[in-house]
Amino acid sequence: MSRRHLPSVALIANAVLVPSSLYLLASTVVAVTSRRPGARRRTSSGLKTIDGPASTRFVVLVPAHNEETTIAAMVASMSDQRYPPDHFSVHVVADNCTDRTADVVRCAGHMVHERHDTEHPGKGPALNWLLSKLVSEGTTFDVAVFVDADTVVDGDFLRVMDRRFVDGAVAVQGFYGVRDAFTSTPATLRYCALAARHHLRPIARTAFGGSCGLFGNGMAFRRDLIVDREWTDHLVEDMQFQLELLHAGVRVQYEPLAQVEAEMPHTFANSVTQHQRWERGRFSLITTSVPRLARQVVSGPHRAAAADAIADMAIPPLSMMGAATVAATGLGILSSLRARRVRASAVLGASMCATLAFHVLAALRLVAAPREAYRSLLHAPRLAAWKLKVLLGARTNGQWIRTARNAETNEQ
Repeated sequence: MSRRHLPSVALIANAVLVPSSLYLLASTVVAVTSRRPGARRRTSSGLKTIDGPASTRFVVLVPAHNEETTIAAMVASMSDQRYPPDHFSVHVVADNCTDRTADVVRCAGHMVHERHDTEHPGKGPALNWLLSKLVSEGTTFDVAVFVDADTVVDGDFLRVMDRRFVDGAVAVQGFYGVRDAFTSTPATLRYCALAARHHLRPIARTAFGGSCGLFGNGMAFRRDLIVDREWTDHLVEDMQFQLELLHAGVRVQYEPLAQVEAEMPHTFANSVTQHQRWERGRFSLITTSVPRLARQVVSGPHRAAAADAIADMAIPPLSMMGAATVAATGLGILSSLRARRVRASAVLGASMCATLAFHVLAALRLVAAPREAYRSLLHAPRLAAWKLKVLLGARTNGQWIRTARNAETNEQ
């Protein structure tokens, strides 16, 4: 790169990141100033059990593939729900399992449905099969809840969801956090990322008039909304389903007090398939969905929500956003040093770095994060470098690949 072209390159590099930075800044300001109940999320131990009669009949659907090491905690948390037992039932689909997943569920007293279809594996097909089976058997329910097998569900989850659906909600996403978040650096960094992705931004997106998004875990849908639609085998089937709802004029609401926590890998190595699946799936969805969303912005239901969905999908992962912003800022500073005066690219880059820091720190503040979370941010550069390497070396073929569980890794 010649010295003459450096200022232009620096300015272009910063300008590319400006839209994402502005969206994050607006989201952060809106979330921090929100007066919506639950915006400053409390821990489950700080919640008061919601009183009053139960109105909603739930079915809890759990997709599971070889989850004998994690599913006992999930079904135990459902048994401990502070909700009338005759108003909900738990149904686990043991999908092509070769371990004791089904036996663990049966011993806990919940329903298990064994599915054997190696030609159509995956979360989406398994959920479609289970839901179709329950409907054909005449299972009575008002709302279907979707929970992953490696998840612990807060005791007031169904109580909180009952209140939302009684108030008229048709689709609700709960707060999806990290289980045992402070036992390893990768898990703690994921906790920080989800504080922003799964809490701060849903609050802001709701305020913008958008759909808060679906995260694949801790979701609930009114019966008539779910029985007429199917999950796909897409790598990010939850995001695709949310967009399909948006195209139909349905916005997902966010309920931060309906809390679930799922296991996250405790090593970077075990996170590879998970990150590849998320980012490759998201990129694939962007290429197919943005044109349709753009048409909806021009003429369609919930134009503001469609515009918000485009903006949200355009935001890169925070680690990648941070790395790109620092690099662009560095170019701006180098350009300023060579010119012996402060250039606009340096000021712009520094402003975007400050915006990203504000976004992350505000998210941690909103979820009442402990000191360990803030200290883990010192490892953010390491995460960014690792993630860039993973994404560049990805060989995902479009098929779902199961992430190894921590207990399985410890046994090796």
